[in-house]
Amino acid sequence: MDTNTLDTPVLTQDEKRLIRDITDSLKECRNPDAAHLDQAICESIARLSDLARVMNAYPSLLESQSLGQQRRDATSLIEALSNATLFTVDMLLPMRAAVGQVYVMARLNLFRLLHQVAQEALGGRDEFTAVEDAIGARISQSIHNKVIESLLIAIVCDDSLGRAVRIKAATALTHLWEDRFSRRIEAFLPVLETTWEARRQTTVQLGTLMGVSEVFALMRAGGDIRFLDYFSRKTCPPEELQAFREFLFSVSTEELESLSDKLVEGQHRETYPGVDTTLSLSPTYLYNHTATDFVTQLYLFFVKRHLEAHARRIRNLPGPKRTAEEYVMVYFLEQSCTMDGDRKEDTQ
Repeated sequence: MDTNTLDTPVLTQDEKRLIRDITDSLKECRNPDAAHLDQAICESIARLSDLARVMNAYPSLLESQSLGQQRRDATSLIEALSNATLFTVDMLLPMRAAVGQVYVMARLNLFRLLHQVAQEALGGRDEFTAVEDAIGARISQSIHNKVIESLLIAIVCDDSLGRAVRIKAATALTHLWEDRFSRRIEAFLPVLETTWEARRQTTVQLGTLMGVSEVFALMRAGGDIRFLDYFSRKTCPPEELQAFREFLFSVSTEELESLSDKLVEGQHRETYPGVDTTLSLSPTYLYNHTATDFVTQLYLFFVKRHLEAHARRIRNLPGPKRTAEEYVMVYFLEQSCTMDGDRKEDTQ
């Protein structure tokens, strides 16, 4: 690989070393397709760099822009976003944001490509696991960014929330769109990324469907205690607890209720000898992060719950109207609004 290929701001130093290790291993393994695979990586990096240049060529969202008598700035963008709905928000996206969304997907697909190449070059070797973990961490990072953006957009467009919260979410969204390269989004809510990663490493047991073993597994895997504390408070509404159970089991509230009924029936049948009392589950009920296409599974883990919650909210159906992550994010935004109010009072 040409050293100039890696001379790009879209990759961190660790990522550059990772790519060098993969391409060096590709040469050593004498794969007949090595040259083609190396070229595919180079072209993917080049396209990602091109997208970054296009994205940054659009005006900054934090600076004022004028066209004739019209003027816009971050304040006007935030104002427009806070009045948007899920049906109109796409029409309000600045081009910097729209290209940025494509950039996130291109970065995600670069690391999917690297995973395929690593399998070709290192499959069956001891070092493959470490390389696969490093690639998986970057893929997870891209999906987390994509999901957090979706969460912020959902909050911005939720007219059942207070205006201050929607404005706070719109502000965070604007900063995210402004700079896709920084990890500022982690500083905004590291609690989510940490808990998602812990959830990815947690095996669902189901059992009595209470989630006790899953909660302890989340804690052992490094889940953020603030996420768990939010749902363990005594005043936690039933709908939020249902959302938390969906997060733990990756099963909808409706499916959990059906499974609970089957479990009760199974307990009754225990009094009858020879009757199978096991609870057979389709693999689709489980969040299987070891699936072949774990990228899709990881994204599906969020988006399935998000769409189901949104459908309940639109149709006013029983069950959680937001995902567990959305409830937590709204809480943090509300806390931030409260802190802003306290600071204003202190300065008066």
